Parts: sequence; structure tokens; C-alpha cells
Amino acid sequence: MALTADAPLPELEGLIRRSRALEALRRSARAQVARTWLTFALVVAALYLARPLLGAAGWPVFFGSAFALFVWALMRSRAAARPYHEAYRQEVLEPLVQAVLPGFRHDPEAGLPQEVFLASRLFPTRPDRYASEDLFEGEVEGVPLRFAEVHAQEEREECDNDGCRTHYSTIFRGLFAVAEFPKAFTGTVLVYPDRSERWLGLLSRSLQRLGGRLRGLGLVKLEDPAFEERFVVYASDPITARYVLSTRLMAALRAFRDRHGELYAAALDGTLYLAIPQRRDLFEPPPPWRSAVDVGRLHAYAEALRTMRAVVIELGLNVRVWGERALGGGSGPSETAQ
Repeated sequence: MALTADAPLPELEGLIRRSRALEALRRSARAQVARTWLTFALVVAALYLARPLLGAAGWPVFFGSAFALFVWALMRSRAAARPYHEAYRQEVLEPLVQAVLPGFRHDPEAGLPQEVFLASRLFPTRPDRYASEDLFEGEVEGVPLRFAEVHAQEEREECDNDGCRTHYSTIFRGLFAVAEFPKAFTGTVLVYPDRSERWLGLLSRSLQRLGGRLRGLGLVKLEDPAFEERFVVYASDPITARYVLSTRLMAALRAFRDRHGELYAAALDGTLYLAIPQRRDLFEPPPPWRSAVDVGRLHAYAEALRTMRAVVIELGLNVRVWGERALGGGSGPSETAQ
């Protein structure tokens, strides 16, 4: 049975029993990982003690060997934990996915292509590093939905009197979703969290207008003060923005933000993109050194999946407009906004 947003975690006792049944496999993986790193430490220590015997080559041999051993230990540890992680996904995570999102396919190794991330226009900086995993695909009440974890970073260089250093700064990290928008239109509407409006006032609005012009979009002011407190909107033109952001959708976005946290949204030519920041990786099995029975982790999984289901339900993407799906036909912004 599918979950509603407020439903308790389904068959919690059953999931706990499945988790407990994996404890022997987890302990075996933990022992193999521990032996691997103990071997690494002992061999590196032996190499360090033997370093003077090699003369001038001692340090190069030591560092080269230590690095090679580290790579070996890392790969061996991952291989040792893989059977446990795969069993956890099959026995615990997949039943939970099917309870919250029936019929969805989950591929932990796949993700959303970088082109999809860039197509949203939400984050104009092209990432220097891009990673995506845990791809989910399916339908919620007939609406196609895809989402995955995304981590996009840009390379930055900082220089001072001691020289220059390169580091990577996060552009976005969290859940990124793509769904069909229930209205047919042509144009671009970008919705950002408005963190500065209440603090900067007129200065904030001036900066927002400048940013909109530089990106080829204009800042749009809407007639919903509660929405304006939470979001700032850029669009290809005000008519499209008001057509897409109907009174009902603005209320839904407000409620979604208040319930699930900060979000970014983009509506482009019949497709909705939604980005929900997260601070940590989701959908990962517990590490071998922690108990497989982790109720808090199970609730975190369920809450993340409920949030993605809410993208369709709470934003009303499952509501038909003029009796048919937007991508199957319909009119554009000249129609009366719903």
C-alpha cells in the first residue's frame, strides 16, 4: 500500500526483522574491513622502519608503497562491504521504495545526466565536477517522475602571498527531480528561495533585477505577499510567469517549502525541474561498523521518498488541465490561468 505524506513507516517491524537478519553478514564485512586496514597499518609501519636500509631511495619507496597500499586497502574494503550493501538494498531499501513509490525503479549506480541538470537553467555555472547516483524512475498517479541525488561543484582558485590553491565549491547538492508540467506553454520560469528580501529590502530587489537582465530573464513581481517572502521569480516574460504560477501553484509551492524545506523550481516548455538541497547522501546502507538495525535511517529514507512523491501530489501535477495532459496537447499562455 502506498504511503500518504503523514502515514507512519509501513511494516516497521518487518523492516527491522529484515535488517536484523543481515547482522551476521554485516559483522563478517566489518571483520574483513578491519583485517584489511590492520594489514595496511602493519605493512606501512614495517616499510617505515625499513626505510633507512634503502638509503636515498628510502623516502620515495616508502611514500610510493604507502600510497599503493592505501589504494589496495580502499578497494579491498569496498569489495568486502559490497555483499552486505547489496543485500541491504534488496532486503530493506527496495521494499521501502515500493511501499512509498509503488512501481518505481531504483538504480543505485545510475543518475541524472549533467545535461538534464543544466537544462533546468537553475544553476547557470557549468560544473567542473558533477556526480549523480540513486536514480529513481516511475509514475505517480500517471505523472512521469525521475529523480536522483546530484552533487555539482565548480573549481575555484584562491591566491595570496604564499601562492595559489585550488578548491571545489558546491553549486548544488541534494535531490533533483524532473516531472511533466500540467500546462502547455513556451518560455522559462525560474523560482529561487529568497533568502535576502526581508533583510536587504530595496537593495536586494535592485540586485535581483540586475541578475535577471544579465541572464536574459526579467524579475517578476507577483501579487502574493506570502509567496514573495519565500521566493524570487525570474521569467522570459511576465505573462508566462503569471500563467505558470497560478494562485493555486503559488500556494502549493509555499506549502511545500514550509513542509519540506528550501527548494528551487524551474518550468521550461512543459517540464518541471525541482531541486531540494540535502546536506548528506541519502539511500546509503549503514556502514559495516554500525548496526544494520537503524530505525532513524529507515525514517530518513521514507521521508526523502515521501518528499519526492509530494512533488507530484502537493504541487498538483496530477491535476489535469482542460481535461488532458499538457504534453498531449492544450493551449498556451493565452488561456485563462488556473
